[in-house]
Amino acid sequence: MWTLALACAFFILIHILVSGSDLREQMIGAIGTRSYFALFGLLSLIGFFWMIAAYYGARGDPANLHLWSAPFALKIGAFGINFISLMLIIVGMLSPSPTALGSLNRMPERPVSGIIRISRHPVLAGIALLAATHLITTGTLASWVFFGTLLALSLLGANSIDRKREIRYGESYRAIMKTTSILPFVAIAQKRVSFEPSELGVLRVMVATSCFTCLVVLHELLFLRPAL
Repeated sequence: MWTLALACAFFILIHILVSGSDLREQMIGAIGTRSYFALFGLLSLIGFFWMIAAYYGARGDPANLHLWSAPFALKIGAFGINFISLMLIIVGMLSPSPTALGSLNRMPERPVSGIIRISRHPVLAGIALLAATHLITTGTLASWVFFGTLLALSLLGANSIDRKREIRYGESYRAIMKTTSILPFVAIAQKRVSFEPSELGVLRVMVATSCFTCLVVLHELLFLRPAL
């Protein structure tokens, strides 16, 4: 459990102290933008895979307390939410976005379209939902530490990106924030933006559905526990 705690602390620190602070600009000034993103990406990958390895190592640890057992009905609900989560992540990764790394160079021609109508941070929102459902259905201390870290960083990351884009684009990004939401479907429910399913893209939805199906089939092999 201590290894998992250290891995999660490392992953949080590199995102808060490096990416989310003035140190980021200092490092870019010292080594250049490309070198910074390459180094930050490498550290992020190291931290993430360290977390995964530590999580699997903590499963048999006596300190990994079993906190509760989720009822089957809750697991069924989480299963449906996980489908939405994968849709947000995969479609979000394949869609132009005003919050993606590429938007630092230029804003997409139609910044509020497709998956952005559901959440302006679709990938982070999907990861947050996925982490939340696993946190409440798994019920072990290791799971709470691992998925709690992912949930917290996803929410903090979305707010951090908003601040950076608002500074860079000013009123044009504030207009995007007014018509969209971080939490999925909130802006649609509030009628700040309409939902246009056709804008999601048939191919993107098919890819996301295929990824979800593969994960369900291979879940026990990959993660040592069935999807339900």
